Amino acid sequence: MEQERIWLLMGRKVSGEATMEELRELEASLQKDPDLRYKLSVLSNWPQPAGNTEWETRTERALDKHLERMQQEFPQEELPVKRVRRNFRKWVAVLSILVVVLGGYCIYLLSVKYPQKAGKAAMAAIYTRDGSRSRAQLPDGTEVWLNGGSRLTYDPDMNNLGNREVTLEGEAFFDVAKNAAKPFSIHTSKMDIKVLGTSFNVKAYTGDHTTEATLITGAVEVTLNDGVERNVKLAPNQKIILHHTPADKLTQPNLIAGYKVENIRSNAQDSMVAETAWCDNYLVFDNDNFEDIALKMERWYGIKIHLNGNKLKDYHFTATFKNESFSEVLEALKVTTSFHCRIVSNEVFITQ
Repeated sequence: MEQERIWLLMGRKVSGEATMEELRELEASLQKDPDLRYKLSVLSNWPQPAGNTEWETRTERALDKHLERMQQEFPQEELPVKRVRRNFRKWVAVLSILVVVLGGYCIYLLSVKYPQKAGKAAMAAIYTRDGSRSRAQLPDGTEVWLNGGSRLTYDPDMNNLGNREVTLEGEAFFDVAKNAAKPFSIHTSKMDIKVLGTSFNVKAYTGDHTTEATLITGAVEVTLNDGVERNVKLAPNQKIILHHTPADKLTQPNLIAGYKVENIRSNAQDSMVAETAWCDNYLVFDNDNFEDIALKMERWYGIKIHLNGNKLKDYHFTATFKNESFSEVLEALKVTTSFHCRIVSNEVFITQ
């Protein structure tokens, strides 16, 4: 039951209920197994749900069902988590722990009945919803920042493999832990990136017109995944932009219309780089057209924007925002361009 005890201690720490003795016990476990620190960081950054009666009722029911199942597998006195009514917000972290513990136990049962071949470990995933950003540490020590609407998958046993590989859908900034013996690779639908130890940003959203990789420090090699053997090496403060082939002209998966390499610009006053400013919670428009701005705001605020009018898509804006609400950003954009806005629930309709 040692693993269940560790999960419970992490749940109590995240929910703010752990005693000093329990915190010391957890720290001792973390020192024995450094990989647990990554799991604790994921739980600590788990998004807290808004207060919602319906959501709370459903969660309470789910918790009851999980406990009933566990009571069938464990004697009452050995249950890793027991049902105690308390403040609902404090139960959120414990419920997350319970789901992970139960899932791990189910995987154990399946592995006993249906053993898998060696090397077929389940992949792990980190994802962020539109309107949120998160930071996590991979098992090898690499720091990752994920922008809204992004998903990163990897092998949790990467430290014991010959290569460190992850797959990205969306946008992420990587500060790669150096390990010359084990290269670090990022796979996206349009390109692969190979590094040894460096910091860079990758923007690879499904549905965007472009895919980008921006190098801040170190060196990377980019391989295009369109069937043609093309490798591009980037120097610090350079970025590569892949232009996607329009869907109506796409004859094969991942076809690329073309690409270019250009130097990135930084703000003379504070050295801020537009491509990575989102990591510091800055929303930046750098001569972006309204269509691209709408996509950025959808991911930034977790909303859906409808643009009505062809002229709107031709408008370009340059601006920087931090901590402004969606309404405040719209009002700022209206200073230079005239348009009308109507908000219905979580949808925004913008017209000329």
